[in-house]
Amino acid sequence: MTDTELSLLKASIDQVVDLETTAGERHLAQILFVFEEGDTPNVFYLKVAPGPDGQFVQQESCGRSLLLSEIAAVRPLET
Repeated sequence: MTDTELSLLKASIDQVVDLETTAGERHLAQILFVFEEGDTPNVFYLKVAPGPDGQFVQQESCGRSLLLSEIAAVRPLET
């Protein structure tokens, strides 16, 4: 993840972005917060998908956490 992508991630609280992991997974993520302190900086988010009315719908009953080092790319959601 580049510094520009980290800035996008931090500026996207409560917004949906296209998140790609170093394992090759891509999904839509509604960012809850970015934690940059300590030995394990990470992001907390909800995995979402577009619903029938155009609003995003949470895909799981709980949120996810991902180490920042495991993020390959962050892209703004194209509308």
